[in-house]
Amino acid sequence: MLRIGKVSYLNTLPLFYSLKGFEVIEGHPSELVKLLREGRIDAGIVSSAEYFFNPDIYWVLPNVSVSSRGRVCSVLLLSNKPIGEVRRVRITPNSLTSRFLLMYILKENYRLQVEEVSEGEDAFLAIGDEAIELRSSFTYAYDLGEEWFRLTGLPFVFALFLVRRDAPAGPVLDLKEGLDTSVRRFFEDLGSGRLELPGDGEFLRSYFSECIDYSLGWEHLRSLGKFFAFMEKETGKPAPETISLFRP
Repeated sequence: MLRIGKVSYLNTLPLFYSLKGFEVIEGHPSELVKLLREGRIDAGIVSSAEYFFNPDIYWVLPNVSVSSRGRVCSVLLLSNKPIGEVRRVRITPNSLTSRFLLMYILKENYRLQVEEVSEGEDAFLAIGDEAIELRSSFTYAYDLGEEWFRLTGLPFVFALFLVRRDAPAGPVLDLKEGLDTSVRRFFEDLGSGRLELPGDGEFLRSYFSECIDYSLGWEHLRSLGKFFAFMEKETGKPAPETISLFRP
């Protein structure tokens, strides 16, 4: 049975809504990346930056991601100062992708160099459920998906469903079909009103319908290429020449 990593955020709910037949291991993004890299799980929805650093280990499942076409609503730079006055930023340790995305936006859009700090910050980068919870507690909330789209006109890919290359092809194909079915059923039930959402149901209905994009098309791949080129400049590590999609 394939071992599948699931990030413990609301935005993964559609992917796992009706998925069955797999051992699901939940955790924070950084925890799941470590498990996947070490081979303690076979596949998982993890930070897209992981593919940049270790492309030879993985296949990318086609047509599935956690992305946004504009605002993402759950990756936010939160501050009580306008962004032009931000000099010290506290960044969540849970996602390398969001960290590099923030650096891109600050440098390319605002021409800012900031210091990463653990306390005494001017702004805080929050992701996932934490960002949703805190979004109304600050004077300014800058949506990183929206900022990226404004700069590039492209969707941004926050997470990819990565599969280790040593995973058996048959169960991986079953996983792909199961994910497609799960997402379809989730949105059918959301649209029909059969689905009960926790907490602020009105916000979450908008969140799933208008903020999160679960596809992975050519625009997403083009966006990943642009983002990986920036990561190459930042890290000195060569970007992957191609995105290797799983083909049974």
